[in-house]
Amino acid sequence: MTAANRLRLPLVKTLRVIHLCFIFVFLLTTFLFWQQGELFNHGYRTSQLSHLESVIARLESRAKYKIDNLRYLQRIFIEAMDDPLFPGSVRIPNEIRNERGEASLFVSNLPIPDRLSNDDEKSRDSASLIQHELYALRKIQDLFPLASDAGEMREDIYYISRKGEFIASLSDETNSQLVRSYNPRRKEGTFIMASPILNPKRKAFWTRQNIAETHDTLVNGAVPVDFNGKWIGLLGVAISDDSIKQLLNDSLSEQTQSSYQLFDNRLIPLTTPAGALNQVKLTPNQLRLIGEKLEHSSRGTLRFGQVFVTFGAVGGTDSVIISTQTLRQGLHEDFGRFSVLLVVMWVIFVLLLWAFHRIICRLVRDMGVMQREMHWHAYHDELTGALNRRGFFETTAQLNPQYKDYTLVQIDLDYFKKVNDRYGHGVGDAVLQHATQRIQRAIRGKDILGRLGGEEFCVFLPDTHLEAGEAVALRIKKHLEFSSLTLGNGMKLTTTASLGVAAHSEHADYTLEQIQSLADSRLYRAKQRGRNQVCADGEDASQA
Repeated sequence: MTAANRLRLPLVKTLRVIHLCFIFVFLLTTFLFWQQGELFNHGYRTSQLSHLESVIARLESRAKYKIDNLRYLQRIFIEAMDDPLFPGSVRIPNEIRNERGEASLFVSNLPIPDRLSNDDEKSRDSASLIQHELYALRKIQDLFPLASDAGEMREDIYYISRKGEFIASLSDETNSQLVRSYNPRRKEGTFIMASPILNPKRKAFWTRQNIAETHDTLVNGAVPVDFNGKWIGLLGVAISDDSIKQLLNDSLSEQTQSSYQLFDNRLIPLTTPAGALNQVKLTPNQLRLIGEKLEHSSRGTLRFGQVFVTFGAVGGTDSVIISTQTLRQGLHEDFGRFSVLLVVMWVIFVLLLWAFHRIICRLVRDMGVMQREMHWHAYHDELTGALNRRGFFETTAQLNPQYKDYTLVQIDLDYFKKVNDRYGHGVGDAVLQHATQRIQRAIRGKDILGRLGGEEFCVFLPDTHLEAGEAVALRIKKHLEFSSLTLGNGMKLTTTASLGVAAHSEHADYTLEQIQSLADSRLYRAKQRGRNQVCADGEDASQA
């Protein structure tokens, strides 16, 4: 492993640890923010359910109040039916007048389906029953205004007679709307739902009826009226769409950011939306999912994309109220603002974390670069780029166990001192750089070149015996001898060198320093022989 790789490996491991630490911090904080977001989500759902619960409580209270009024009128009406009758005609009047002769109840004809009539409907008993009904209505007509909600929904109490086929109420307009909304061909509706077959327990019920040729609807709450064990009619309250919408608006807080709409038990709209209106229109599939939820729980929440839906059954009315809120509307509420703040905080934290990660990684890389530069300067010659004495011996000592058979080539440039004296140290430095380049070209990539000092160089040839080392030395000699250095004035300067070669195979028990000393002694022999030559003659141990 080279020195550069030895320095790079700890840096890679350090950066890997830093990456893992920052990833762990990112995941941990993201999880904590997500947990906090889930708390906000739970709080938001609870808040929406609480708002819906208050509206449902108001509607249930008003619905119970209406049904209680109808129950009260039902009881008084049946008691009046038991009173002795005044002689009179069974002809159904257009108005039912009180004892002072003042008209209070308006009467309108209503066709009852034949399948609901008995064969004896025109009999004497039927005429007597109609007299009972008309007389009882005259007795209780002063209670109709009291049972009506004068401040909120005026003139909405009515009575439908089964035998007499008429409607009586406080308003001719109410009668007209009821007649126009009545469809005898339908198998459901306000009147049909009062029959003993469909309502054996004689419970109060709520229905919705469309007014013909208009877009208006009536929401009817009704109770069956039985006399002497027979169904004779019903008492009801007709509430217009506008009245229920006004009731919804009055039940909502001024700061509401949701749209509320009332549906029947089949999730058919009973009213138009109220509250903070939006463009949300629930699809049949979404309504089906809400219906499935209502089968298991009377309250619930769902989310469809960017629309949050809260729903709940209104007790005693067979109706469902559904609240819808868009993401934009939700952001105007406290939990929405908190959620936005939480997201902003998470984004800021992630950006800061990313910035700190980059800064720390850059610092670590800069420290690695500085360390490599310091290591390079500690082990390399700055002039030539070759290993210095320390770097050469430490590097070769690490490689030596792997290369048991190696050869050293000791090199000394001829007459280098004269070059410095004659041309100056600048030219001398250029000669050293030129010589280093020529030597590098003459050796292999795995061979190691070191400048041991001044004009002395040494080449470590791993896996090389003496003869091959001598050949490499001759090649180095020729590269130096036959390549001249061109000076700034155009003059060419030729460099030669004396080389000594020694192999580890000559003395297997020698250390690297001893082999280098042996090569150095042969270098001096080459100088003694006239320079610019290679000496690889064997020497004994004493000379080494």
